[in-house]
Amino acid sequence: MIETLPLAVEPSERETLPSFFSRMAAINGTDATGFALDLGFSFKRILNQEREAMDIFATRSGLAPGQLATMLSWTGEPVGDVRMKFRGEVFVSRAVRNPIIRG
Repeated sequence: MIETLPLAVEPSERETLPSFFSRMAAINGTDATGFALDLGFSFKRILNQEREAMDIFATRSGLAPGQLATMLSWTGEPVGDVRMKFRGEVFVSRAVRNPIIRG
């Protein structure tokens, strides 16, 4: 049976999944990549919001289903191949998450 980590915190208001995951890693004395590997999956699986990795992380961090749902709503949830649901609205994913920064 998977147990909750002894060092766990509550998510902050409007916190995204990558932010909370990184914060959990920091309070447990590691970086996000190492923390993910310690939990049994890669950090990329968290970023891609794969269900198995999300379930393990939510259980180990003591997140209630409502807390996880709120966090995912601030992070943006994939809807199909090119769309994301962000705070109840659907957007083309490139408008919300684009790896190219111009400025």
